[in-house]
Amino acid sequence: MKFKCIRVLLIEDCYDSVELLREQLMDVYSNGFKFEHADRLSKGLKILGREETDVVLLDISLPDSQGLETFTKVYTHFPDVPILVMTNLDDETFAVKAVQEGAQDYLVKGRVDSSLLVRSIRYAIERHRALKKLKKAQLKMQHMAHHDKLTNLPNRQLFLDMLGKSISRAEREGKMVAVLFLDLDGFKRVNDDFGHTVGDLLLQSVAKRLKCCMRESDMVARVGGDEFVIIVDNIHSVKDVTKVSEKIVKEISRIFILDGKEFFVTASIGISLYPHDSLDIETLVKNADFAMYIAKRQGKNNYHYYLSELNRKNTNLVKSQIKSACYSKSKEVSKSVQR
Repeated sequence: MKFKCIRVLLIEDCYDSVELLREQLMDVYSNGFKFEHADRLSKGLKILGREETDVVLLDISLPDSQGLETFTKVYTHFPDVPILVMTNLDDETFAVKAVQEGAQDYLVKGRVDSSLLVRSIRYAIERHRALKKLKKAQLKMQHMAHHDKLTNLPNRQLFLDMLGKSISRAEREGKMVAVLFLDLDGFKRVNDDFGHTVGDLLLQSVAKRLKCCMRESDMVARVGGDEFVIIVDNIHSVKDVTKVSEKIVKEISRIFILDGKEFFVTASIGISLYPHDSLDIETLVKNADFAMYIAKRQGKNNYHYYLSELNRKNTNLVKSQIKSACYSKSKEVSKSVQR
């Protein structure tokens, strides 16, 4: 039976054990293994860092590391390399824990023959590959469950989860969070006149522009056909939100070139602020949605802040900030396209 050459790293300080294991591997298939050895964990980690390795045979009792910590150090730095733990009888408890933490298997010294050693190595590699494929598939499914298929932006569920975390952080730090609800002006006409394929390309281009407008700490999500929501986090002043909103309006109003044709859409944005407009997640989104429709009624291609009754009665500072920050559409901006 022909084996693909397997690169084995043995981290073991007992040279008698090293020679025994080397002989056992060579007995089965002399050209089937490339054998590397390190007598210290530190040396083994260096080898793993500079050379490709298919499997690690790891003694968990070394001069520079003992017990489960030995495995953890290797696994933490090199999780993509399968590890077989080598143990004496009195260390078997640690070996079992290592398997529970991610090792592929453990072998008891003095109870391993050539065929068992080779079989354990090959099974460890195959199990590790299978687990990687499974984990990759699970991550893909998880991503699909929380992201919009067309734009790859977070969907409504992930947006609401992240908004909850942003609000909790803002409450601890005494800061504000802004929710921006954005609807495209003129998108329906693009869909009707040029078809959904072009409409999808436009949505993808809009998503890219929105992401470029945001800071790393902010978040853009798609929640409907041409509707997007944005979390602006870590706000010190309403002016921070105004700056982001103006940038978005400007970027979206630039001409889109798709399949050699020019397309023009604009954005209407509604804004609600935590904690001034609401302490509740759903209400913040609803308020931002309401403010967006006011922005549309005011001519589109602009943004509008939601003002709650609480703000009107009790929060003069926020009122004055919002009043000074409200957007007056520039004369240079082209006349907005009717939705």
